[in-house]
Amino acid sequence: MYLKNTLNSIPIAKYKLVLQFKQQVSLPYFKGSTFRGGFGYTLKKICCATKNKSCDKCIVKSRCVYSIFFEVKINNEGYKILGFVEPPRPFVLEIPNDNKNFYNTDDTLEFYILIFGNSIQFFPYIVLTFHELGKIGIGSTKAKYDLVSVETIDGKPIYDSQSQLFYNNDSTIKLSFDDVKEINQIKINFLTPTRIKTNGKYTKDITFKTLIKTILRRLTGLFLFYADKKLECNFNEILNESEKINLISSNLKWVEFERFSTRQKTKMKLGGVVGEVVYEGDLTKFYPLLKIGEYIHIGKNTTFGFGKYEIVL
Repeated sequence: MYLKNTLNSIPIAKYKLVLQFKQQVSLPYFKGSTFRGGFGYTLKKICCATKNKSCDKCIVKSRCVYSIFFEVKINNEGYKILGFVEPPRPFVLEIPNDNKNFYNTDDTLEFYILIFGNSIQFFPYIVLTFHELGKIGIGSTKAKYDLVSVETIDGKPIYDSQSQLFYNNDSTIKLSFDDVKEINQIKINFLTPTRIKTNGKYTKDITFKTLIKTILRRLTGLFLFYADKKLECNFNEILNESEKINLISSNLKWVEFERFSTRQKTKMKLGGVVGEVVYEGDLTKFYPLLKIGEYIHIGKNTTFGFGKYEIVL
């Protein structure tokens, strides 16, 4: 199986955060953009030592958590040759993608944040940021909330808001592929808008090769920037084998939503595909790659929660 031991080389931590609103609030349909914007604004407010609007000329940007999470640029020509215009960001927000937009006072909202590689060490900053964001307020009405708790995905405490204590419980994802049986058909359900480019244009036709190529590209970036190593695999072999997998059915649709960009002071439209595709062939060898893709998300704008899919066997 391809890359079955990947998580031994780049850890992925996943945390559940629970918020409780202190007032009524109406949030957009896709809440990920709102929380990602609030997260970035508040993290910069906490971390910025120079109070400059731009990070480009900041003398401490290489050690600033905000810069690492949002502003790092590529200076290595070797990375540019690989096709990276900018680094992938070391986190993904997974906000509930449901139809609930309105929350009453005392209602709770649970969501997840994933952090990759050597950026996991900065997690206390993330807790502090979402704690402070609750005081500032979220959404257009700046609704206040309390950060009630932070847990691992299996319910072990990481942070308690009452005592303000952190607990040293392991939050990294553990995956084993030793007991995987033969897989000849697989369904991929794209849960949030997935923005994948082929030949310079966004596509809603996701062949298996396109899917695998996108996962490999994202993993390559995460390895380079957050594990300080190259992803070791035979790319040509994997992509050649992926061409043998057939697309049996596709029920994908393009959806769009509007977000307001604080930086650009304008409304922007973002779109991607959601729905299901079914692939058939010798899929067993690809299962570790597909499973890791569930956690890292794929395509553009993953920090909003875009590019989330689930495997259905």
